[in-house]
Amino acid sequence: MIDYMGDAQLIHDVIQERLQKTTADRRAQGKPGGGQPGKEHSSLNRAVVVATVGALEAFSEDLALTAQPLDPQATPPLNWYKIDGKQGMVQTPSPYNLRKLFWTFFRYDPTTDWDWLVQVAPTELGQGSAWRVGATQYQGTDASDFLDAMVKVRHGFAHQDKAQKPPAYPGIVTLTPGNKIAIHSHHATNALSVLVQFAVLTTHGLADRISVTGQLRWSKKMTLAGWEGLLKNTSAGSLVSTTWKNAPTF
Repeated sequence: MIDYMGDAQLIHDVIQERLQKTTADRRAQGKPGGGQPGKEHSSLNRAVVVATVGALEAFSEDLALTAQPLDPQATPPLNWYKIDGKQGMVQTPSPYNLRKLFWTFFRYDPTTDWDWLVQVAPTELGQGSAWRVGATQYQGTDASDFLDAMVKVRHGFAHQDKAQKPPAYPGIVTLTPGNKIAIHSHHATNALSVLVQFAVLTTHGLADRISVTGQLRWSKKMTLAGWEGLLKNTSAGSLVSTTWKNAPTF
């Protein structure tokens, strides 16, 4: 996952650097607040979400391929289904396709383990301010709906697919008064965070389902990739802190 999310992480770093520069420039001029970022800012936010969904697809396939040899029952009759390749089951990593993949091969429904913590702006909850100041937790079907909206953001931009245009969903996408998709900086951050939360929770859930024993290990690469910040205060972070070897305390 660290390698798959590399492009999204680099773009996200550029966004944060640009926001910090905008804020510093305004304060140097005696102006308050961060100010309105340039038009290219929204394009960078969208790029993070698009790259994140690609990483979600690649990781899910790898996870299933890694688990398959460990479960004697994980080969459908006559090879009806394929995990990867042109006929792979998660060409579109929607929650429906991910659930179908893990259920077909392992009789595992990952939705029961999904538990995302994301940052939201009060305006997304109908309460006013556009600044992200709070956190919202999504579990089960709500977590699935969040993931579905995130995937539809990718399709809406990458494929100009109007049929899959996402509805507004707090924490990942808003709609302008003109009914156009708007992706903000906290949406980009949330996409990365949910990607890592997904990786941790789904890996643990699948391992429990097929009775894989052993201990996962925290790596320096995870620290360098910013996983500590992405997992802070999340259920996935708590799981890592209490069960992984050499894991930090979030």
